[in-house]
Amino acid sequence: MSQIMAIIGIVGGLICAVADLLLDLKGVDNHKIGKMKVIDSKWEKMPHWRFVWSDILAMFAVPMYSCGFVALMMKLYNTKPGLSISLIIVFLCGAMGGFMIHTFLCLCPTIYQKIKKKADLELAEEVIEGVFKQIYVPFFTLYMMLVIIPALIVMFLIVCKILPLPVWCVVLNPVVIQIIGLLLRATKIKAFIDAPSCCAASLGLAMYGVLALML
Repeated sequence: MSQIMAIIGIVGGLICAVADLLLDLKGVDNHKIGKMKVIDSKWEKMPHWRFVWSDILAMFAVPMYSCGFVALMMKLYNTKPGLSISLIIVFLCGAMGGFMIHTFLCLCPTIYQKIKKKADLELAEEVIEGVFKQIYVPFFTLYMMLVIIPALIVMFLIVCKILPLPVWCVVLNPVVIQIIGLLLRATKIKAFIDAPSCCAASLGLAMYGVLALML
């Protein structure tokens, strides 16, 4: 059962990466605008179907990549049942937020396009920035629960040999892969302006399934 869940987790992470690319692949001529710099200039020209399908794919991807983490925790359960259950709860709460975050990020370009079409850029910025401020706390709290906290604990478990995996496996998580993506983006090389940074976290979430298969 855990192997099947691990494979589902890998597929889910890859689907989520595609959803991220639909949402965030904008090109080198994109730039941030507005006071909070949360609006992308390319939103105006991006086809609406991309945001629709991005959210639809995320709807399936989130529960699927969660299976990968649960499969990994099933391997941990034999030696650390309390920690295993606790991490599953934290991750699943974060996954709930993961879909909320993705949906919010898909709605923002739509709001911008609709209001900008009325030639009111200032109102578009005001609405999007106002909504962003409204969900700021749950946005980052649930992101921490989905991406940061589980990854750091899994890395610790690998280093301490509680999870019997090779030490190099500490790179197979969303935090490290996201850092790699950001470093590639920082090179300013055209091919790395968007990808893999924009889908790195999702690829990292898929890696929990890989780790589960290795145990």
